[in-house]
Amino acid sequence: MEAFKRKPTISETELLRQFKKNISDVLTPLHTDAYLMKWIRAGNFNIRKSEQFFREALATRALYSIDSFADHGKEPKVAEDFGFAGPIGFAKDGTPVTYAAFGRGDLYGFVASLSSYDLCLYGSYWFEKDLKRAREQSKRLGKEINQVTYIVDMEDFSLARAARTCVIESSFDLLRLMQDIYPELGKNMFVVNAAFYFYQAFNVLKPVFRKSFLKDVYVVSKEDTPALLLKYIDADVLPAFLGGNRVDSKGDPFCREFMKFGGPIPTDYHLSRLPPLLPSDPGVESVYIPARGVYNHSLIVRAPKSRLHIEMRAEGGSVSTAILFREFGSDPNHPDIPPSDVYLDENNEECNVRLISPCVKLQLHISPADLHCNLPWAGIYIFRFDNSCNWVSGRNLILRLQIIAPNS
Repeated sequence: MEAFKRKPTISETELLRQFKKNISDVLTPLHTDAYLMKWIRAGNFNIRKSEQFFREALATRALYSIDSFADHGKEPKVAEDFGFAGPIGFAKDGTPVTYAAFGRGDLYGFVASLSSYDLCLYGSYWFEKDLKRAREQSKRLGKEINQVTYIVDMEDFSLARAARTCVIESSFDLLRLMQDIYPELGKNMFVVNAAFYFYQAFNVLKPVFRKSFLKDVYVVSKEDTPALLLKYIDADVLPAFLGGNRVDSKGDPFCREFMKFGGPIPTDYHLSRLPPLLPSDPGVESVYIPARGVYNHSLIVRAPKSRLHIEMRAEGGSVSTAILFREFGSDPNHPDIPPSDVYLDENNEECNVRLISPCVKLQLHISPADLHCNLPWAGIYIFRFDNSCNWVSGRNLILRLQIIAPNS
């Protein structure tokens, strides 16, 4: 963390010039200088590291078609019915304001009703919507705005309901997604109406996340919430229940006409109620991953722009999963398929792999995965299932991965 305080040894102008040269093959008009400087800071002014982060994020976007979310993305049914986040206007500095009733939302209900993949994609859906609002605001104001103000409301937060391991792991995944795919997206993140124990929890995050991600996070108690928010948001924009003057057309201080507060999610939405994927089903593979073990599932893809249908569930607990990519090399007819039981480190050049989808703790024992994603390039796609941090118990993994040819 202290390394973040180091000043670059050369000017930001030169760093930016080098960075743009290194990524010139993928630059678009959306990659403004201010946006690219976020990635340089994310890499702690190390251009090589910044390029790695940037290209990993682009690969993730290509894999899941994230660029289309702002205009064509859809909320999952459970989010339509029980979502607890939404826009409320703009801050004094022009940034869009998004409110999340984190304390009132059914956090476990979301984990149980959406696969870990879909939960992260739902997070990206909101971040892309927020960025679209920022770009539209930029046109209206005639200045670049590429950040968002977030209000995370902890009112009614129950430590007992949120302390489940699956909820904590999923929350960390969403925060890492925001940090790694959307660096410095939050101009400010106000965690308001926070109970005393949340200050202790926030201290736990400090060694885990980059300082550039946490530096604009403010945690305040119920008593201090109105004063903090009114410093950054006009009273006529801020709803009355948060300390502002705004009410809806019915005079409701909670502005329920346009704000969402979630609520308990019925078990009818839970994915565990669906028929399970069975080892006896056609094309299904069943694998046991021992404690401190790892399993690599490799897919050889020869036709670019193929699609992948992913079906997975697990028994025994969550499993850390990432998607890696290895090029065919000089002889595509004899691809270098990695061993199934060796940990592949994307930061080790000898492993010859690159990360194309962030590491996520899949809650496959609670919410099985069933989704489609893109396979943009020919090569070897490797699902790395990592149980090496678990010293006690293994995982039973049941999966079916089906490659769908282009235009099928």
